Amino acid sequence: MKKLIPVRNSKKLIMNKKTSLLLAFLFLILALGHSQTAVKSQDHYSLAIAAIKTNKLSELDAQLKHISNLDSLIERGEDISYTLLGYACLYNNKAAIQKLIARKASINDAYSDEIYIYDALNMAIDKGDYALAKYFISLGAKVNQPYNEEGLCPLALSCMKNNYPIANLLLNHGAKADGVGDLGGAYITYPLIIAVEKRNKAIVQLLLKHGAKKNVKDSEGFTPLSLARKLGYTEIIRLLENKNK
Repeated sequence: MKKLIPVRNSKKLIMNKKTSLLLAFLFLILALGHSQTAVKSQDHYSLAIAAIKTNKLSELDAQLKHISNLDSLIERGEDISYTLLGYACLYNNKAAIQKLIARKASINDAYSDEIYIYDALNMAIDKGDYALAKYFISLGAKVNQPYNEEGLCPLALSCMKNNYPIANLLLNHGAKADGVGDLGGAYITYPLIIAVEKRNKAIVQLLLKHGAKKNVKDSEGFTPLSLARKLGYTEIIRLLENKNK
Protein backbone atom coordinates (compact mmCIF):
# COMPACT_ATOMS: atom_id res chain seq x y z
CA MET A 1 0.00 0.00 0.00
CA LYS A 2 1.14 3.55 -0.76
CA LYS A 3 1.95 5.68 2.20
CA LEU A 4 -0.38 8.65 2.40
CA ILE A 5 1.15 12.08 3.08
CA PRO A 6 -0.81 14.14 5.56
CA VAL A 7 -2.56 17.09 3.92
CA ARG A 8 -0.83 19.68 6.07
CA ASN A 9 2.64 18.37 5.05
CA SER A 10 1.77 18.34 1.36
CA LYS A 11 0.67 21.95 1.60
CA LYS A 12 3.95 22.80 3.30
CA LEU A 13 5.89 21.17 0.48
CA ILE A 14 3.90 23.07 -2.12
CA MET A 15 4.51 26.36 -0.28
CA ASN A 16 8.25 25.63 -0.01
CA LYS A 17 8.41 25.01 -3.75
CA LYS A 18 6.54 28.23 -4.44
CA THR A 19 8.82 30.15 -2.11
CA SER A 20 11.93 28.69 -3.77
CA LEU A 21 10.60 29.56 -7.23
CA LEU A 22 9.73 33.07 -6.10
CA LEU A 23 13.18 33.62 -4.60
CA ALA A 24 14.84 32.26 -7.72
CA PHE A 25 12.73 34.60 -9.84
CA LEU A 26 13.64 37.59 -7.67
CA PHE A 27 17.36 36.76 -7.86
CA LEU A 28 17.03 36.49 -11.64
CA ILE A 29 15.37 39.91 -11.84
CA LEU A 30 18.09 41.47 -9.69
CA ALA A 31 20.85 39.86 -11.75
CA LEU A 32 19.31 41.02 -15.00
CA GLY A 33 18.87 44.52 -13.62
CA HIS A 34 22.51 44.67 -12.54
CA SER A 35 23.64 43.35 -15.93
CA GLN A 36 21.49 45.82 -17.84
CA THR A 37 22.78 48.70 -15.71
CA ALA A 38 26.38 47.70 -16.48
CA VAL A 39 25.60 47.37 -20.19
CA LYS A 40 23.86 50.75 -20.26
CA SER A 41 26.83 52.36 -18.50
CA GLN A 42 29.18 50.81 -21.03
CA ASP A 43 26.93 51.85 -23.91
CA HIS A 44 27.08 55.53 -22.99
CA TYR A 45 30.83 55.55 -23.59
CA SER A 46 30.51 53.53 -26.79
CA LEU A 47 27.72 55.75 -28.10
CA ALA A 48 29.68 58.88 -27.17
CA ILE A 49 32.71 57.59 -29.09
CA ALA A 50 30.51 56.78 -32.10
CA ALA A 51 29.02 60.28 -31.93
CA ILE A 52 32.50 61.81 -31.87
CA LYS A 53 33.58 59.71 -34.84
CA THR A 54 30.53 60.64 -36.92
CA ASN A 55 30.42 64.26 -35.69
CA LYS A 56 26.91 63.94 -34.25
CA LEU A 57 27.26 66.60 -31.58
CA SER A 58 23.67 66.48 -30.32
CA GLU A 59 24.04 62.74 -29.76
CA LEU A 60 27.35 63.38 -27.97
CA ASP A 61 25.57 65.84 -25.67
CA ALA A 62 22.90 63.26 -24.94
CA GLN A 63 25.46 60.64 -23.95
CA LEU A 64 27.63 62.98 -21.89
CA LYS A 65 24.68 63.58 -19.56
CA HIS A 66 25.06 59.98 -18.39
CA ILE A 67 28.87 59.97 -18.06
CA SER A 68 30.29 61.14 -14.75
CA ASN A 69 33.98 60.54 -15.46
CA LEU A 70 35.06 62.09 -18.76
CA ASP A 71 38.67 61.03 -18.21
CA SER A 72 38.12 57.28 -18.09
CA LEU A 73 40.39 55.35 -20.45
CA ILE A 74 38.39 53.27 -22.93
CA GLU A 75 40.16 50.45 -24.75
CA ARG A 76 40.50 50.65 -28.51
CA GLY A 77 42.82 47.71 -28.95
CA GLU A 78 44.78 45.26 -26.86
CA ASP A 79 47.39 47.75 -25.73
CA ILE A 80 45.97 51.22 -26.28
CA SER A 81 43.19 53.19 -24.60
CA TYR A 82 41.82 56.69 -25.10
CA THR A 83 39.76 59.09 -23.05
CA LEU A 84 36.82 60.74 -24.80
CA LEU A 85 39.07 63.76 -25.43
CA GLY A 86 41.65 61.38 -26.87
CA TYR A 87 39.06 59.95 -29.25
CA ALA A 88 38.07 63.48 -30.29
CA CYS A 89 41.75 64.17 -31.10
CA LEU A 90 42.07 60.82 -32.86
CA TYR A 91 39.11 61.59 -35.12
CA ASN A 92 40.09 65.25 -35.65
CA ASN A 93 36.79 66.46 -34.24
CA LYS A 94 37.57 70.01 -33.11
CA ALA A 95 33.97 70.76 -32.09
CA ALA A 96 33.89 67.67 -29.86
CA ILE A 97 37.26 68.65 -28.37
CA GLN A 98 35.91 72.07 -27.42
CA LYS A 99 32.70 70.57 -26.06
CA LEU A 100 34.64 68.12 -23.85
CA ILE A 101 37.02 70.85 -22.67
CA ALA A 102 33.99 72.98 -21.75
CA ARG A 103 32.80 70.06 -19.62
CA LYS A 104 36.18 70.01 -17.81
CA ALA A 105 37.79 67.04 -19.58
CA SER A 106 41.46 66.91 -18.58
CA ILE A 107 44.01 67.81 -21.25
CA ASN A 108 46.58 65.86 -19.22
CA ASP A 109 44.98 62.51 -20.02
CA ALA A 110 44.37 61.60 -23.65
CA TYR A 111 45.61 58.06 -24.20
CA SER A 112 47.66 55.25 -22.72
CA ASP A 113 49.82 52.48 -24.18
CA GLU A 114 49.44 50.45 -20.94
CA ILE A 115 52.82 51.75 -19.72
CA TYR A 116 52.56 55.53 -19.94
CA ILE A 117 49.73 58.04 -20.08
CA TYR A 118 50.08 60.82 -22.64
CA ASP A 119 48.47 64.25 -22.75
CA ALA A 120 46.42 65.91 -25.47
CA LEU A 121 49.41 68.00 -26.61
CA ASN A 122 51.26 64.77 -27.41
CA MET A 123 48.41 63.71 -29.70
CA ALA A 124 48.32 67.10 -31.44
CA ILE A 125 52.08 66.95 -32.11
CA ASP A 126 51.92 63.33 -33.21
CA LYS A 127 49.21 64.25 -35.73
CA GLY A 128 51.13 67.34 -36.86
CA ASP A 129 48.22 69.62 -35.99
CA TYR A 130 49.74 73.04 -35.31
CA ALA A 131 46.44 74.77 -34.49
CA LEU A 132 45.47 72.05 -32.03
CA ALA A 133 48.90 72.11 -30.37
CA LYS A 134 48.61 75.88 -29.99
CA TYR A 135 45.10 75.49 -28.56
CA PHE A 136 46.21 73.00 -25.91
CA ILE A 137 49.20 75.18 -24.99
CA SER A 138 46.79 78.10 -24.52
CA LEU A 139 44.84 75.91 -22.09
CA GLY A 140 47.96 75.24 -20.04
CA ALA A 141 49.47 72.11 -21.57
CA LYS A 142 53.01 71.63 -20.26
CA VAL A 143 55.58 72.17 -23.01
CA ASN A 144 58.24 70.42 -20.92
CA GLN A 145 56.13 67.44 -19.94
CA PRO A 146 58.25 64.24 -19.83
CA TYR A 147 56.50 61.28 -21.43
CA ASN A 148 58.90 58.57 -20.28
CA GLU A 149 62.07 58.05 -18.27
CA GLU A 150 64.28 58.52 -21.36
CA GLY A 151 63.16 62.14 -21.64
CA LEU A 152 60.71 62.01 -24.52
CA CYS A 153 58.93 65.36 -24.37
CA PRO A 154 56.87 67.60 -26.69
CA LEU A 155 59.93 69.22 -28.31
CA ALA A 156 61.69 65.88 -28.85
CA LEU A 157 58.50 64.49 -30.40
CA SER A 158 58.18 67.46 -32.76
CA CYS A 159 61.78 66.84 -33.86
CA MET A 160 60.99 63.17 -34.46
CA LYS A 161 58.07 64.27 -36.63
CA ASN A 162 60.26 66.77 -38.52
CA ASN A 163 57.75 69.47 -37.67
CA TYR A 164 59.50 72.84 -37.68
CA PRO A 165 56.39 75.00 -37.01
CA ILE A 166 55.43 73.03 -33.90
CA ALA A 167 59.04 72.90 -32.67
CA ASN A 168 59.19 76.67 -33.06
CA LEU A 169 55.85 77.06 -31.28
CA LEU A 170 57.05 74.99 -28.34
CA LEU A 171 60.35 76.86 -28.04
CA ASN A 172 58.55 80.19 -28.14
CA HIS A 173 56.39 79.00 -25.25
CA GLY A 174 59.28 77.97 -23.03
CA ALA A 175 60.27 74.48 -24.16
CA LYS A 176 63.84 73.66 -23.14
CA ALA A 177 66.06 73.39 -26.22
CA ASP A 178 67.98 70.47 -24.69
CA GLY A 179 64.87 68.60 -23.65
CA VAL A 180 63.97 67.61 -20.11
CA GLY A 181 67.31 66.04 -19.18
CA ASP A 182 68.28 62.92 -17.28
CA LEU A 183 65.24 61.24 -15.72
CA GLY A 184 66.99 58.03 -14.75
CA GLY A 185 66.37 56.10 -17.95
CA ALA A 186 68.81 54.03 -19.98
CA TYR A 187 69.68 57.08 -22.06
CA ILE A 188 68.76 60.76 -22.48
CA THR A 189 66.70 62.08 -25.38
CA TYR A 190 68.13 65.27 -26.90
CA PRO A 191 66.14 67.22 -29.49
CA LEU A 192 69.34 68.32 -31.26
CA ILE A 193 70.55 64.72 -31.67
CA ILE A 194 67.14 63.79 -33.10
CA ALA A 195 67.18 66.73 -35.53
CA VAL A 196 70.64 65.66 -36.79
CA GLU A 197 69.46 62.06 -37.19
CA LYS A 198 66.46 63.34 -39.16
CA ARG A 199 68.77 65.44 -41.35
CA ASN A 200 66.64 68.49 -40.58
CA LYS A 201 68.92 71.47 -40.99
CA ALA A 202 66.16 74.00 -40.26
CA ILE A 203 65.32 72.45 -36.88
CA VAL A 204 69.04 72.11 -36.02
CA GLN A 205 69.44 75.81 -36.71
CA LEU A 206 66.31 76.61 -34.70
CA LEU A 207 67.51 74.63 -31.67
CA LEU A 208 70.95 76.25 -31.78
CA LYS A 209 69.27 79.66 -31.95
CA HIS A 210 67.44 78.81 -28.73
CA GLY A 211 70.64 77.73 -26.97
CA ALA A 212 70.80 73.96 -27.51
CA LYS A 213 74.14 72.59 -26.33
CA LYS A 214 76.46 71.16 -28.96
CA ASN A 215 78.44 68.96 -26.57
CA VAL A 216 75.60 66.62 -25.56
CA LYS A 217 76.04 62.93 -26.38
CA ASP A 218 73.72 60.16 -27.45
CA SER A 219 73.66 56.64 -26.03
CA GLU A 220 76.62 55.67 -28.25
CA GLY A 221 78.71 58.67 -27.28
CA PHE A 222 78.15 60.76 -30.43
CA THR A 223 77.82 64.53 -30.21
CA PRO A 224 75.59 66.28 -32.78
CA LEU A 225 78.67 67.17 -34.84
CA SER A 226 80.32 63.75 -34.69
CA LEU A 227 76.98 62.13 -35.56
CA ALA A 228 76.53 64.46 -38.53
CA ARG A 229 80.04 63.57 -39.73
CA LYS A 230 79.35 59.86 -39.33
CA LEU A 231 76.13 60.17 -41.34
CA GLY A 232 77.70 62.45 -43.92
CA TYR A 233 75.24 65.33 -43.56
CA THR A 234 77.43 68.05 -45.09
CA GLU A 235 75.14 71.04 -44.60
CA ILE A 236 74.50 70.20 -40.96
CA ILE A 237 78.23 69.61 -40.42
CA ARG A 238 78.96 73.09 -41.74
CA LEU A 239 76.20 74.58 -39.62
CA LEU A 240 77.49 72.96 -36.42
CA GLU A 241 81.11 73.80 -37.23
CA ASN A 242 80.20 77.42 -37.91
CA LYS A 243 78.37 77.62 -34.63
CA ASN A 244 81.43 76.24 -32.88
CA LYS A 245 83.57 79.16 -34.00
